[in-house]
Amino acid sequence: SSSSSSSSSSWKNERTHSSSSSLSVSSSLTRQWMRKSFADASNNSNGVVSSRKFVASSRKGPRHFNVFCGSTQGGSAGGNGGELSSDSNNTKTNGEENRRWKSITSALSTSLGEDRVDEEVIPLLERPLPPHEEIHRGTLKNGLKYVILPNKTPERRFEAHLEMHVGSVDEREDEQGLAHLVEHVTFLGSRKRDQYLGSGTRGNAYTDFHHTVFHIHAPTVNKDGIYMVNNVLDILYDVAFNPALLQTRIQKEKKAVLAEAQMMNTIEYRVDCQLLQHLHWDNALGIRFPIGKLDQVPLWGDEKIRDFHARWYFPANATLYVVGEFDATTEQVEKMIEDAFNEAAPSPWAMQAESPLARHEVRPPVKHAYGVPLEERKEIEAQLHRMMEEKIEDPYQPFVANEGKPQMFQHEHLTHASFNIFSKLPIIPMEKLGDLHRTVLQRIALLVLQSRIQSRYSETNADYKRVELDHSDSAREGCTVTTVTVTCEPREWEFALQVAVEEARRLQKCGLTRGELARFTAAMMRDSEQLAQQAGCIPSLENLDFVMEHDALGHVVMDQVEGHESLLLLNKYITLESVNEAAAELLGFIAEYGCDSETRDPRSGLTTAIVACVPTTTTDVETDQVVRFDITSEDVVRVLSADYGEIEPMEDVDVPDSLIPDNELEAMIQEKQPKLESATFDEATGVYQRRLSNNVRVNYKQLDAEPGSAFLRLVVPGGRSHEPLDAGADGIGSAAVGLRTLQEAGTVGAWDRKQIELLTMQNLLVFDVEPEMEYLYLDAAFAVEGGLRTILEIIHLLIEKPNWEETALERVKDIYRMFELNTTKNLELTTHDAINKVMYGDRRFMDPSRAELAALTVEGVAKAVEMQFSNGPIEVNIVGDLIPEEVDTLITQVLGTISKTKENKNVPVMAAPIPLSLKDVPKDDPLREQRQWLRDSDDRACAVMAGRGPSMWAPMRIPERDSAQVEEEGGFAFIDDIDPVNVLAQANGNPYALQSARRKNPLATYIAGMLLSEVVGGRLFTTVRDALGLTYDCNFTLSFGLQNSDATTYRLLVTSTPAKIDEALAAGIRVLRGFQHQRVSQRELDRARNTLLARHETDLKSNHYWADLMQCSSLENLAEHKTIKCITELPLMYEACTVDDLHEVYDCLGLGEGEIFTAITVAGENESVAEKREEIEEDDFASSASNSSFKSIGEDVMAAAAAKLGVALGGGVNIAEALSKLKIDQEGK
Repeated sequence: SSSSSSSSSSWKNERTHSSSSSLSVSSSLTRQWMRKSFADASNNSNGVVSSRKFVASSRKGPRHFNVFCGSTQGGSAGGNGGELSSDSNNTKTNGEENRRWKSITSALSTSLGEDRVDEEVIPLLERPLPPHEEIHRGTLKNGLKYVILPNKTPERRFEAHLEMHVGSVDEREDEQGLAHLVEHVTFLGSRKRDQYLGSGTRGNAYTDFHHTVFHIHAPTVNKDGIYMVNNVLDILYDVAFNPALLQTRIQKEKKAVLAEAQMMNTIEYRVDCQLLQHLHWDNALGIRFPIGKLDQVPLWGDEKIRDFHARWYFPANATLYVVGEFDATTEQVEKMIEDAFNEAAPSPWAMQAESPLARHEVRPPVKHAYGVPLEERKEIEAQLHRMMEEKIEDPYQPFVANEGKPQMFQHEHLTHASFNIFSKLPIIPMEKLGDLHRTVLQRIALLVLQSRIQSRYSETNADYKRVELDHSDSAREGCTVTTVTVTCEPREWEFALQVAVEEARRLQKCGLTRGELARFTAAMMRDSEQLAQQAGCIPSLENLDFVMEHDALGHVVMDQVEGHESLLLLNKYITLESVNEAAAELLGFIAEYGCDSETRDPRSGLTTAIVACVPTTTTDVETDQVVRFDITSEDVVRVLSADYGEIEPMEDVDVPDSLIPDNELEAMIQEKQPKLESATFDEATGVYQRRLSNNVRVNYKQLDAEPGSAFLRLVVPGGRSHEPLDAGADGIGSAAVGLRTLQEAGTVGAWDRKQIELLTMQNLLVFDVEPEMEYLYLDAAFAVEGGLRTILEIIHLLIEKPNWEETALERVKDIYRMFELNTTKNLELTTHDAINKVMYGDRRFMDPSRAELAALTVEGVAKAVEMQFSNGPIEVNIVGDLIPEEVDTLITQVLGTISKTKENKNVPVMAAPIPLSLKDVPKDDPLREQRQWLRDSDDRACAVMAGRGPSMWAPMRIPERDSAQVEEEGGFAFIDDIDPVNVLAQANGNPYALQSARRKNPLATYIAGMLLSEVVGGRLFTTVRDALGLTYDCNFTLSFGLQNSDATTYRLLVTSTPAKIDEALAAGIRVLRGFQHQRVSQRELDRARNTLLARHETDLKSNHYWADLMQCSSLENLAEHKTIKCITELPLMYEACTVDDLHEVYDCLGLGEGEIFTAITVAGENESVAEKREEIEEDDFASSASNSSFKSIGEDVMAAAAAKLGVALGGGVNIAEALSKLKIDQEGK
C-alpha cells in the first residue's frame, strides 16, 4: 500500500475504455489478453488471483533471470542490509552444507560415476558464488547501513531507497495498520520532499509485512542545475528521522488510509487475504495485513503515532540503498551519506516507547511450520526435543506442519474456481554454486510440468483452464513456498485438478524426456546469456530491488555476467538424472498428497495449505441456467488423492528449427521475386523505413539498450470499426473474437500447438494479440538470434495459412462470457460499463454480448480477420539489437513472400467502415445521471464522470491576426501579442516557440492534452484526496486512442466509501470545472512538462516505447498526420507548449450542464444499510478527531478560505494556498 505523492493520475490506464496515447498502442476496450508461450499464467482479470503480493506493495519485481532470485515471482522486499540471515532455520555447519545437494550428487553418480562426482562435481558445488564487485556496503556510527551501486541506466538519474525494518508484523494487537499510517504521515508531511517535486524528481513509499520503504527517483542534476544526490539524501533523512508528525497531517492521512482501504478491497484483495491467512495459519503473517483493521484507525491519538515512530524509526533499524549515476565517486557518495545521516539518532522518547534499539535478527520476526521431507522433519523434531530438555526458548524455532486440508472461500463475486496448493519450506541462502545448481534443476522441472499440464488442457474441451506453478523465496514472508494454482470454470474443476495431479505424478515417477531437458536447459541458458549481454543496461530501480531482495534472503548478490558464468560452469552437470531427482523432491507434496508415511517417498515434502476460492453459482451445461455451485473440502481431498491408474512416460515432441523450411522459403522467393520497393533512413531518429514489393511496410530501429533482444509490433488496419453493427456469423465481435481465436489455437501452418510453444520458448519469444477499434495488432518480445526469423514466420503463416479451430473459438467465447459475468460483479468495471452503454453510438466499443457471441461461427470470424489481413498495407515495427542488413534480408524473404495483400486482385476488398460515434443524448435525459447497487459482503463505492473530449489529431485554433505585422527573421516571427511567443522555448532555439507554428503542428492537441491531464491529476490529488480526504484514488484520463474518429472522451474515476462517494464525485467535478476560473499556473505547467519529458527520456531506452513511437508512421490510410518526424517533434512540442494551449484543449471538454455523464455504483449488503453504516462510522471518526487539540479542516472551512481570498472552490492548488494563508492569519490573531 503506497502513499501517493505523484501529482499525476493521467497515465493510469483504465482498460474499460479507449485511452492512452495514439503515438502508442491504445488501450483495450476491456482488458489485456496476454498469453505467454513460455509460461502461460492464469488470467487474473477473471476474478481470481494466484499470487500473494496484492495485499501489500504493488511494486514489480526485478527482471533479472529468475534463477538468480531464487524465485520465479519475487516481489519487492527489504531485509538485513547486507547481513546474511541469522535465522536458526538457516544456521548450518560445514558438514550440513553439503547435504543441501547430497541427493543431487547421488543422482549424478549414476551417470558420471562416484569418483568423478567426488573429485570434480562436489568441489565445484562447494565453490562460493562470486559477489558483485561494484557494490559498496558500509555502516555509520549510529548503526545505519548503506549500499551503494553505480549504474548508468537510465543516464544521469539515480534511485535512493530508505528501508526501515518495520512492517505490519511488528504491530501490537491495538496497532494493526499503524505502520502504514506512520509511513503516510512521515512521507507526505516532509516539507523538504515538496521542494523538489516537479523538477524531474518523484517519490513514493510503501509498507509491507516486514518493512517500510521510502523511495525517490531523481535526476543527478535537475533542470535548475541543482545537484540532487545530497538533496535527496537530506529528504530521506527528513522523512524518516526528522518528521513533523503534525496533527493536521495525521488527520488527513487517517482519512487517506481509510479511503485507500476502500479502494483496495476488491475481490482479488480478499482472495489474497484468504491465501495468506491459510498459508500462514502458524504466525502473524496470516492476520497482520499492512492495511490493518479499519475500526482501529479512528481510535489512535496523535501520541500513538509518535510512539510507534519512536519505537521503530532509529538509524540502526534502517538500510539505505543508493543506485544510479552520481557524477561522483563511491567515496564521495559515502561522504554525502555520512553528512546526511550521521546525526540521525533514536527519538528522545525511544525508551518510553519501548524501542528495542536494535534490529531483529530475523525478518520478519515469525516462526513457520514447514512441510519438509522426512529426514528434515526428524531433525526439526529432534531440535525441538533438545530445546525442551535444556529449557531453551527460541521464538523463531520452526516446527513441523501436518498435511494441510482444503479451506474453502466461496464468494458471489468470483467467476472462476481456483485451487491453490502450497508447501512451505525454509529459505536456503544461495551462497555456493551447489545452491545455484539445485535452483536451476528446480526451475527446469517446474517449467516442464507447467508446459505438460497446459498442453493437456488445450487438447481437451473448450472450457477455460489454466495452471500456474511457482517456487519462490519470499523475503516478505521469510520462507520458501512452492505453489500449484489451477484456475478453471467451476464445472471443470475436477478434471482440471486431476490433470495437474496426474502430470505431477508422471514427472515425479518417470521424469523428463531427453528432448525436454535439452530444450528447457537451452532456453534457460539463453535467457541467462541475454541477461549477461544486458548487464550494463538494467535500470537502476531493477538493480536496487534485486539487491534489496537478495540481502533480505541472505543470498549472495552476483552481477549478471558473474551469474551467467556460474551457470556455464554448471551446465554439463544439468543432466536427466539430476533434474529428475530435483523433480521428485519438489513435486512430492502434490503428487503424493494423502499418502501415508509408509508409502510416501521419503524425499517428498508435505502440502501445508490448500485454499479453494470458488464462486457461489455456476452455469448448468445442459440448461444454461445459473445454479448453485456445490463443492466441499472432502470433494477436493478426493480428487487430489484419487488413484488414476498406471502412469505412462511422456513421449517426446519433434520441434522444428524453423516454421518455414529453407527449401520452401527458397521456392517462394523464386516464385514471387520479393524486393524492397523503397528504403529510407531518418537520421534524426535512426529509424529505417522500408516498403516491400507486396506493399508490406516495415519500420525498424537499432537500439542497444536491451542487448540480444528485440520487440516487434504488427499493425493491421481495420479493427473493430469494420465489424457489422448486428449479430451474425461474421457480425459484431467477429474481428475481436477471430483474432483471439487464432492465438488461442496456437497453431500455424503445419505445426501443432506444442511444437509452436517449444520453438517460441527456445527463442525466448512471447507474443500477444489485441483487437483495437481501428486496427488489429500483434506484439512480440524475443531474442534476436533465431527469434526474429521465428516471429516473422509466424506473421507470414498467420496471414497465408491461418488455422481455425472450433474448440479455440469456443474457449475464446467462454472467456468473453466469463468476463461479462465478472464485469457485473466488479465495482469499477460495472461503473464504466454503465457509462459506455449511454455514451457510445454502437456496441463495437464494448465486448460482444452472449447473444452476439453465440451467433459467431468459425467461418464468420475467419472471414472477418482474413479480410483485414489481406485488405491493404500492413505495418511491421521492429526495435532492438538489430543488424540492418540481416533485417532487410529477413523481411524481404519472409514478409515479402506474403501473397495475400491488396495488390493481389484475387483477394476481396474490405468495405469502408461504419463511422464510430457517440450518442446524441438530450441534456435533460435521466440516463446522464445513473446510480446502481452491487451486492457485496463489504461496503464500497465507485463513481465515473465522462464527457466528450478532443480527438488526437484535432487542429488547434490559431487566433486571427494581421499578417502585415509579422516580420520573419531567422525562422522566427518577432511580433506583438497577436502571435505570442514562448520566450524560454525561443531562447533555446525551439522552432515551435511561436504560437502559430506550434498550433499548426498535428501534435498540438495531443501534447496539450497530455500536459493538461497531468495538471488535472495534480489538482485532484491536492484537493479531493489531500485537502478534503474524500478519496485515495481519483484519476483523470483523455482517450487519445482513435486515429480517424472524433468519438473520443475524457473520464474521471473516483473510489470512496458509500457515504462519501457523492461528495467525492462532486469535488472532482468542481476541480475540473474550476479551471474556468483558475487557469493553469505556469508552475503547474512546468511541473507537468518536466514529468512527461523525464518519462519520455527514460522510456527512449525501451524497445517497446520506440515501437509505440513508430507505430502507424507509414500507414497514411490509418494515420495520415503521423510520420517519423513526429518522434523528433514530440519533446520540442512539450517544451514549447503554453498555458493558453492547455486551455484550448480544456475548452474542448464537455464539462457544462447537460454535457457530462455520471455513474455511481454502491456495493454492500444493500444500498441503504451500506450508506447508513458509513454515516455511523463517520460520526465516530468525527467524535474521535474532536478530542484532539486541532479539528480537521472540513469543506466549510475550505469554502470560507476561498471566499476570504476571493477564489473559486474548484481550484485545487489555490485552495491549498488559501488554507495555508488562512492558517497563518489565524495564528497571527
